[in-house]
Amino acid sequence: MKKQRPEVFEKLHFSLHLPQYLASLINKKYYSEMTSIGCHTNLWNFTQNYYHEWVYREGLIDKLAPITDSDHTDAIPLNGGRVSIGVGLHDSSAALIPYLESFLEPFVLISTGTWCISLNPFNKRPLSVAELQEDCLSYISFQGKPVKASRVFAGYHHEQEIKRISIHFEQPEDYYQRIEFNPEIVRLLNAKEKKEIWLSTEKDFLPRTLSDFSDYEAAYHQLMLDIMHRQTKALHLILNEEKVKRIFVDGGFGKNPLYMHLLADAFPGTEVFAASVSQATALGTALAIHHSWNTKSFPGDLIDLHYFAGSEKRI
Repeated sequence: MKKQRPEVFEKLHFSLHLPQYLASLINKKYYSEMTSIGCHTNLWNFTQNYYHEWVYREGLIDKLAPITDSDHTDAIPLNGGRVSIGVGLHDSSAALIPYLESFLEPFVLISTGTWCISLNPFNKRPLSVAELQEDCLSYISFQGKPVKASRVFAGYHHEQEIKRISIHFEQPEDYYQRIEFNPEIVRLLNAKEKKEIWLSTEKDFLPRTLSDFSDYEAAYHQLMLDIMHRQTKALHLILNEEKVKRIFVDGGFGKNPLYMHLLADAFPGTEVFAASVSQATALGTALAIHHSWNTKSFPGDLIDLHYFAGSEKRI
C-alpha cells in the first residue's frame, strides 16, 4: 500500500490484525496483540523482543496500533450494564491455551486438519536458517512467549489419496474409517521398503502405485506410514527431546487409530494422547480473559484424553 497506493497510505490511521479489527467494532478501541503479531507475519524480532528493524525503516511503526496484553479487557455499556470485551486472539494460538492452562510439564500439540501443525511452547531456541528452510516458524503465545511450530500438508494428502485408493479398490470413500491398525501389515510393508527412506526430494508427497498392493488395507496402511514419516520429521524439527514428556493430537487424525499407533511407535519414550477440546479456540479465548468474567477456578476436565501405547508397551 505504501509503495503502490501512497494516497491511501497517507490517510491510514492504524492497520489492525483481523481479531483486533473485529474487537474494535465492539469496543471502539485500537490495539495490536501478541498472538496476532506472532502469526507468521515477519513483524517480530524474537531476539530483541520487539518489532523488526524493517518496520521502522519502512516508516510503518506509526501505522501499527499500540501493543496491549492478550488478556486485556475493556468494559463497555450494554443493555443497561457493563460487559468486558477482549482484544481478540489468533485462532491457533487461542486453541493452545486450554493445554497451557491444564499441563505444566512440557508437551507438544499436533493440531491436525488440512495441515498438521506441531506446536512446541517449550522450545525457546530462535529459529535457525535450516528450520526456516524446512517451513518452521514461531508463533507467540498469549503469555508473550515464542511457540516453535512446524507443519505438514498431511490432511490434504490423506483426503486426496483415500479418493484414489477407494476408486482403485472399488470401496466407498469413507471405507478407511473401518480399517483397524494392523502391526503385522506395518512390519511387512517396512520390510518391503528394505529400510530405504521413501520420500520425494520436494516437500510434496509422491503418490504410490496402487497396483503394488494386494488390497485396500495394505494400501491404506502404506499411506499412513508415508504420512507418519513426514510427521515424524516435522516433529523432530521442533522438539526439545530431553524436555517434552507428552504429545497431544487434536483434530481429525486424533480419531485415526493408524495415525495414533504409528505416532506412539515413532516416539516410544513419550506419552502420546488423542486429545479433544470442545470449541478449543473459543474456550482458549475465554480462558485468556477468565479474570474479567469468572470468579471460579478453571475446571479440571477441559480436555478429553485417550492414551495410545507404542509397540513396546503393547507386547
